[in-house]
Amino acid sequence: MSRRMSETASVRSFDSIPTMADVEATLGCVDMNQRYELYSGRLVSFAEVGHPCGHPVFCFLGLGCMRYYSIILEDLAFKHSLRIYCIDRPGVGMSQPADPESWTPLRMAEIVEEMANGFNIQKFSVMGHSCGAIYAMACALRLKSRIVGTVWLMSPWVHLTLAKRMKWIKHMPTTLLKSQSTASLLYKSLSVAAKEPPCKSDPNILNYDREKLVKAMLQDNMAESLEGANNDLMVCLELYHSFGFSYKDVTLPVHVFWGTKDAVISKEAVDWMEQRLPQCTLSVIEGGTHGLLWRADVVSKIFKGIASSWKLAEFERSLSQRWSIKQLGLNKHQSYRSSTYSAVQQAIQTSNIYDTQHTLYQSQQIFEDPDRF
Repeated sequence: MSRRMSETASVRSFDSIPTMADVEATLGCVDMNQRYELYSGRLVSFAEVGHPCGHPVFCFLGLGCMRYYSIILEDLAFKHSLRIYCIDRPGVGMSQPADPESWTPLRMAEIVEEMANGFNIQKFSVMGHSCGAIYAMACALRLKSRIVGTVWLMSPWVHLTLAKRMKWIKHMPTTLLKSQSTASLLYKSLSVAAKEPPCKSDPNILNYDREKLVKAMLQDNMAESLEGANNDLMVCLELYHSFGFSYKDVTLPVHVFWGTKDAVISKEAVDWMEQRLPQCTLSVIEGGTHGLLWRADVVSKIFKGIASSWKLAEFERSLSQRWSIKQLGLNKHQSYRSSTYSAVQQAIQTSNIYDTQHTLYQSQQIFEDPDRF
């Protein structure tokens, strides 16, 4: 049974440059502070931003980051008619903690499935940033049939052996890594790296003071809970156990964005993904840091790709509803339909929104009058 612990109210979309008072009011609104009771009785907190009736997208944030960070996606999500769901992992925000020794990324996929069922969401898209990529890929493996289109990843964490810039962590004693103070210190250092501001010429995802916003969200994050940040760190380091799956097991298309100035994830790590995953596209962002979630140009490309995938899915569904195989003519039209689908998929993979829309339009015209073909 679906059990939201609060009523829904829309997050405000800013028409002008917002003040910090506007930001604080938005962070405190109902949509940003919802809770859901799982069948186990445990509560998880989550935020919803974007278009109220938009296509659903589950977004997984980086190390210890809470739902408040989804505010930076609000305007772009609304523009592309997407509804972003950002769930706090156990011990983060208002989500109740889970036993860190039994917690795995695959259990996050179970939470997503339960919440999607509770909200009557049959299909959805997924995206992840940094450590959140682990959870996005877990969903891609466990919930493959329910995911629309590509899995979108920014600065993805892969494995400690491949994250060469973080190798020093594995030399720290296990007892030291388990301590709350040490894990908190590592979380803070990685959080700073993750939100490293771009140069002034880079596109900023929001118009207001970036430094003040980061400080406000980080303070709110740490005020509610730091336990989840420690748990996330244990997952990244695979201290208690492995992820429970390999990225290579994911057969869905995956699109990775990586910045050349990423101080956390090495080029070798994302190259490994591009070479080993069955379907992987790598986009290298010149001058991009680990904080690609803050880049309006990167997020815009992802949201365009997600929106195009939904258009393709709706187009395919409408065709199957309007004509039977017999009416279309199996021999005459099936090959065209297959080639059209491949063309649109290729356009989506290259984030070419114009080609995607043009191909869909052209296909619809031909299918509306099959005799012309």
